[in-house]
Amino acid sequence: MSVEANVRAFLRAIVFAEGTARHPRTGAALDPYRVCYGYSHTVQDLRDHPALTGEWKGERLPAEMCRRAGFPSGVCYSSAAGAYQIIKPTWVRVKGRLGLPDFGPESQDLAAVELIRARGALADVRAGRFDVAVRRCAAEWASLPGNAAGQPQRRRDDLVAAYMAAGGEVA
Repeated sequence: MSVEANVRAFLRAIVFAEGTARHPRTGAALDPYRVCYGYSHTVQDLRDHPALTGEWKGERLPAEMCRRAGFPSGVCYSSAAGAYQIIKPTWVRVKGRLGLPDFGPESQDLAAVELIRARGALADVRAGRFDVAVRRCAAEWASLPGNAAGQPQRRRDDLVAAYMAAGGEVA
């Protein structure tokens, strides 16, 4: 499947938002497709999501995030992994729906496009309706403006800049 310019640029904006291309403390470039939540692990085996291969069990979430999600502190974990920080249950669902063969870059990209489509934002992305697409996808990615997960969010202007730098056009 060929991914058109605005879709590819929107994917790059999500990678920027999720912080998987650069380590936040060192600034070092990362392979976004191998990043696990909290930069606690680098995925070695791309045959499947690292929480499914047993390579990585997930990362404990901060107490405040657990509380906001309705869980006692210390009992909730994130299994977010890859360029788009897809959690294990979401990966299982999308992998099955699309018949994805692995957790490699192409599969992760296709999964992210499917998540955008499922949020009703794919036509907006294709048409360059950036703000509408971000609003619709905010519930999927914690780093997008408008998400209620309690994680840091990227500023709209920074997202637009990342999107346009990746070749996206805003309508």
